[in-house]
Amino acid sequence: MNERVRAGVAAFNTGEYAAARDVWREGGSALAADLADAAAVITRGRTGSFDGLASEARAAVETLSEFDGKREVGVAALRDYLDTVANDPEALERRRPPAITLDGERIALNDLDIEEVLALAPAIADTFGGERERAEAAVEYAREDLDEAGTSAFVTLCYDVVTDPEARPIAYQRLVERVERREAREKDVEGLFG
Repeated sequence: MNERVRAGVAAFNTGEYAAARDVWREGGSALAADLADAAAVITRGRTGSFDGLASEARAAVETLSEFDGKREVGVAALRDYLDTVANDPEALERRRPPAITLDGERIALNDLDIEEVLALAPAIADTFGGERERAEAAVEYAREDLDEAGTSAFVTLCYDVVTDPEARPIAYQRLVERVERREAREKDVEGLFG
């Protein structure tokens, strides 16, 4: 399964709808794009922006209906929820969207592997006011470190940013500090040999 689809499902199931939408938009598959459209309806509606939401919810219901019985991703409950939203957009304020299942299982952020965590980290950073570019740089450093040493503080901090909402702000701040130190070190090395 596409790591972005799985990462988005975990984010969605824990109420991180905007992060799910963003990671699915980068997913590169029809399923990811359709899930992103559904998450966009929910994200917009949960901010109280109901103008035109009913027609967007109907479009998402129709698109998700195409996946009935064809995928290991269970969207039937989400489709039914969006059908309710199409008839009553304010239902978004009263009821939380249902979980999406993968192979019949509900997954959460703690169920993600490291590649799925790294795929989701920039989108999560975006949702709480972090700089996406800094999170993307941290992900690149984490991948470099995984290739060289198998683990690093970048990996650990990306994991904390994604999986621990309470620790997220401080983990993100430490991640940014590490990115800045690594960039400064690389610049110094370039200065020596450049």
